[in-house]
Amino acid sequence: MRKHVKPFFILFLIAGLLGCSQNQNNDSKKLPRPNILLIVVDDLGYSDLGCYGSEIRTPNLDKLANQGVKFTDFYVSSLCAPTRAMLLTGVDNHQNGLGTMPPGHTENQYLKPGYEGSLNNQVITIPEVLRDNGYHTYMTGKWHLGHHEESYPANRGFEKSFGLLGGGSGHFTNSFALGPGEEPVTFYVKDQDIVEKLPDEFYSSKDFTDKMINYIVKQEDESPFFGYLAYTAPHDPLHVPDEYLDNYKGVYDTGYEQIKRDRLVRTKKLGIVNESVPYNPGTGKFPMWGDLDDDQKKLQARIMEIYASMVENLDYNIGRLIDSLKEAGKYENTIIVFLSDNGANPKEAGSYPGNSKEYLAENFNNSFSNLGKGNSFISQGGAWAEVSNTPFTYFKTTTGEGGIHAPLIIAGPGIEKRKYYTNTGMHVCDIFPTILDFVEVSRPAKYKEIELAPFYGKSAKKLLDGKAELVRNTSVNPLFFEMMECKAVIKGKWKAMMLQPPYANEPIWQLYDLSKDPLEKHDLSLQEPEKLEELIKDWDEYANDVGYIKGEGEMLINKIGPEEFYKYESLIK
Repeated sequence: MRKHVKPFFILFLIAGLLGCSQNQNNDSKKLPRPNILLIVVDDLGYSDLGCYGSEIRTPNLDKLANQGVKFTDFYVSSLCAPTRAMLLTGVDNHQNGLGTMPPGHTENQYLKPGYEGSLNNQVITIPEVLRDNGYHTYMTGKWHLGHHEESYPANRGFEKSFGLLGGGSGHFTNSFALGPGEEPVTFYVKDQDIVEKLPDEFYSSKDFTDKMINYIVKQEDESPFFGYLAYTAPHDPLHVPDEYLDNYKGVYDTGYEQIKRDRLVRTKKLGIVNESVPYNPGTGKFPMWGDLDDDQKKLQARIMEIYASMVENLDYNIGRLIDSLKEAGKYENTIIVFLSDNGANPKEAGSYPGNSKEYLAENFNNSFSNLGKGNSFISQGGAWAEVSNTPFTYFKTTTGEGGIHAPLIIAGPGIEKRKYYTNTGMHVCDIFPTILDFVEVSRPAKYKEIELAPFYGKSAKKLLDGKAELVRNTSVNPLFFEMMECKAVIKGKWKAMMLQPPYANEPIWQLYDLSKDPLEKHDLSLQEPEKLEELIKDWDEYANDVGYIKGEGEMLINKIGPEEFYKYESLIK
């Protein structure tokens, strides 16, 4: 006898069919893939933004942070080009071509695999992946990832580009090199062509922003875009438009220590650092404010006034870009990632190759009334760099926390809004796989028939959409760093670090418990020798895996000169 189908079962089937139909309808209305705007600034210190505790006015970035999230423990390289290479490839710098940053190569490193001085053919860039998956790709600003034609931004995935090929330059129309040693790589390219002359009213932050706005707004279709805006500000030389010169007059007259104390108070109120973190007296490598005479204080205060104005101008231009996205109806579907490429810069103008006192005196007007203008050359210097990196110790060029700890802000569709993330194990290599996850694209195993180096990065998407609390557990997957023989490994709460002179009397491993000593003041290598050995072993295994080559002897550029050094034949074929 045939069984009757029960009414509730019929209702269940109908509901299921309706549900399937509804899901299919929802899928058909799925939001378009997000635009991606990746903004990198140059040598900005950890606490140089208002939302990280600064007295500098950065309302646009503060607002962006409030709409998304800021990271308190985000790690980068200690120098700019390696960070940018890892950012764009997701691959460790010893495998992507920036094992050291030109012109830091010693003779035994020169042109070796992983040390080509430009992005090599073992990696694929974010724009190369996204361009091949229907994205428009735009780049403006500092490139610093190769100066031969095959290394131009246009030949590494960017549909439209305007970039400075070297590591820095004057910010106005004259765009002078940082020193004679950088002359061969200090030039701009637009797409495939060298730019012979910059506009008369050129200023880096303004013009890089203008060009990015132009690329985005004039896009002729509705395809998503990837924009890489790589500012050279606030990298020295410290230059600002005339109308910004006196924006911080008198603010820094109280000196290094007081500004540092004030920042520490604000970082604690914001929850950026723990209430238990003490005031950091610094490395002791630079004068205290009380050691300076009146003229020196006046000069130092003026230098920081100009630096602060440069950061404020940077924020203003980022605000213009955000406003343009809103006017174009693209803002709501744009994920914005903002970061600094390393800690604040302790260098003085005379530290760049070839910048003797005589050279600087002959080529620049550093009279007090001319500071910050286009024919001056001043740098933030070590004492103010320590302030910028509050609360951490050390700065750019070192693997101290102040050198490799950087601000990171992410906001946009799919990003859970919260004040901050801390202790997530986030590394600059993680940005690439995170972007791919958000746009639902995979990186190929091979590119142009060449097998790619493995990702060092891990996706942070689950963290950003509130489904995880870690990117990586560093107790299991440590973070590793090396640049010009400064080394570090972070494993859980432990950090082993090796610095080079003059920041260490000799290059030996030290050990710190970052959970109790984030300022790296108490070396525990003698108290915890087994833990130190464990971390050193981890670092040695990492170095072997990524092809680290220990630098031996002096920099090759000192032996053969910049013209010959930069003639090297790229290994990218």
